[in-house]
Amino acid sequence: MRYLIGIEIGTTRIKTGVYDLEGNQLCEKTKNYNLFFDKKTGMAEANPHDWWKAVVNTLKEATSILNKKNIAAICVGSHGPTLTILDKNKKVIKNAILWMDKRASQEAEFISGKIAKKSNDLTWFVPRALWLQNNKPDLFNKARYFVQPLDYINYKLTGELKTIFASDFIKIWNDDVIRASGIDSSMFPEPAKMKTLIGKITKTAAKITELPEGIPVIGGTGGADFIEVLISSSALKPGIVCDRGGTSQGINLCWNKPFKNKIFFEAPHPLIPGLFHISGLMAATGKSLQWYKELFYGKKMSYGKFFNDASKSHPGANKLIYLPYLTGERAPWWDANARGVFFGLSLEHEKKDIARAILEGVGFGISHILNLFKQHGSIITEIRAHGGQARSPLWNQIKADITGIPVVTNKILDGSTFGLAILAGHGVGIYPDITEASNTLVKKGHTYEPSETNHKIYSEMQQIYEELYPSLKNQFKKLAKIN
Repeated sequence: MRYLIGIEIGTTRIKTGVYDLEGNQLCEKTKNYNLFFDKKTGMAEANPHDWWKAVVNTLKEATSILNKKNIAAICVGSHGPTLTILDKNKKVIKNAILWMDKRASQEAEFISGKIAKKSNDLTWFVPRALWLQNNKPDLFNKARYFVQPLDYINYKLTGELKTIFASDFIKIWNDDVIRASGIDSSMFPEPAKMKTLIGKITKTAAKITELPEGIPVIGGTGGADFIEVLISSSALKPGIVCDRGGTSQGINLCWNKPFKNKIFFEAPHPLIPGLFHISGLMAATGKSLQWYKELFYGKKMSYGKFFNDASKSHPGANKLIYLPYLTGERAPWWDANARGVFFGLSLEHEKKDIARAILEGVGFGISHILNLFKQHGSIITEIRAHGGQARSPLWNQIKADITGIPVVTNKILDGSTFGLAILAGHGVGIYPDITEASNTLVKKGHTYEPSETNHKIYSEMQQIYEELYPSLKNQFKKLAKIN
């Protein structure tokens, strides 16, 4: 039996999954690591050494019972855009600046002005490097390479330092942006395309990971981790929406033409010629749940208690609406000043109502993006739920009831490593066609049909939800200016 391995560098954890060639998950191991925040400055960082330690540990655990000589290929993917900073010896010199870090807003606007293209996302990759130059010149002067998390792990595995990009239209940086920043272009390593061979496991990496030397490492989804999810959820035809629910949210649509709307990320589809990928991003959806659970239930309490309480509240959470903007919001507002809101809070509300309102607030945000998709003529037939959020039947049903669209889970609920394993197989010729492999290997789980009764309630609340931010926009701006 031959094996394929997918390694996902998530925002808060590493996952390493092992699959056979028929798409069966044989093992998946997870290792969490710490993040570092400063609310006053907007700092959000992680230690790349923690990523590598977690990769090594999960690889050892996941492959301990395998005949390791039968590992056909490995593929690494990661969150992004996260800036990882290396010196001339390719050693880490400081914590990586995460995608959710807000400190490079001025640099993003500066570059936007230089290239006459307004930034609608302050989480750019290159502006982070410019921020480092402007604010940490001593560290910047020690820096030699700026890479993504997966580029760093690929280097540790193969000794090859390259910048992985998903397609000619989906890149973490381009020459125009680098020129506008004034940063030496040689600090951004040689680009390599997703699905291509990056290198092979070196003797040094083999000794550390306990894997055989020479295993091929295939380029993953550089700066575009949504691709691995599209593959593992088989959301690869028009009308199917992929709901990537984790710390943040990605709502992805495959469609036959672009919307030409700057609030969305749009590009020719990286896997299907002739079609387009459209996505709307939400900043702190799963993070909202984590925040409330840890604050009011405790860090050690399981999420089961939270969901159990939420299930006891009725649809509409007793007329309570939550805006999940704890770290600002991306689509459709693109406002770093936006903040979370509980609207309609009263003495009648209980813990269960607040818990349910958080779940519903995420659902309203998803529905808002889908409503905007529909305004551009798209027809949505199905939502494929993926990630940690898909593990909750209650949350899946709430999303179906709010949107009025069936929500479908897959047997492998959190399939990021599965998508990467399929990419690994494609890279070494096992799966000649990725779309065909996805359609064949991915197996559906459960379908949540929307309740007409609940959808009627939610439709009235949806309108209020969509009106809240425009009513509060100026107040958010004023609040941000208070020292």
